[in-house]
Amino acid sequence: MDSIKIVAEIKLKPEYRQELFPVLQALVEGSLTETGNNVYDLTENMSLPGHFFVIEEWKSDKAIEEHNETPHFKAFVTAIDVKGVALSITKPKSLF
Repeated sequence: MDSIKIVAEIKLKPEYRQELFPVLQALVEGSLTETGNNVYDLTENMSLPGHFFVIEEWKSDKAIEEHNETPHFKAFVTAIDVKGVALSITKPKSLF
């Protein structure tokens, strides 16, 4: 089975960037330790501070389900839930 890729787009309001960045950092650090994870890369649009992309690659759907139950993922969801953060998640398919 092929790995599963995910692109998560996170748009923080500028006033929350400094407060939420450590939560994003903990999310990345925790996710990279998960056995089902191949890639977890946080990038920021330098022209639009607070506009992030997380490039993820997982070994299976089960690995994603397990990730969604981890303390670092749940802390991220809780932190952004009350801040009016825009979040979109896509599962792109490689063309080649």
